[in-house]
Amino acid sequence: MKNDTNKPSNQITRKIHLALLLGAGIALAGLTGCGQSSGNSPSSSDSDSASDQTAASETAAAPAAPSAEHGKQLFATACATCHGPQGQGLPHLGKDLQTSQFAAGLSDSKLADFITQGRAANDPLNTTHVPMPPKGGNPALSAQDISDIVAYVRQLQQQATAK
Repeated sequence: MKNDTNKPSNQITRKIHLALLLGAGIALAGLTGCGQSSGNSPSSSDSDSASDQTAASETAAAPAAPSAEHGKQLFATACATCHGPQGQGLPHLGKDLQTSQFAAGLSDSKLADFITQGRAANDPLNTTHVPMPPKGGNPALSAQDISDIVAYVRQLQQQATAK
């Protein structure tokens, strides 16, 4: 026969775990703004809280400065197959980005848009007739990731002109 002397102890342990999980969930909901009052006349503490959250979300929404180092890592996985690991271009695939007048002539924002949209093989401006997939074929790339790739391409261009 099984010893049931620990049964009340196990129930207490389970209740404590449940209480801790619920407490953590409530705390997390408070941090993420869940359950905020949606009334038409917020109290002053609700207004202060809303102001603090707006300021926090504006700070969080501000894009980070582009990172060429992170862009290099992303370039290696999304772009190097056609453009080469140093952006030197590969015959019959991707253009040399180090010396590309097209890439150099675009603003960072326009180059980011171009990378995001890609270019079809039948586009009249596509001289290689090889499609460039949107985001280099990686739909998971974020706008920040694309900015980082642009920063890396700019670094490659600067290194090429310094030679």
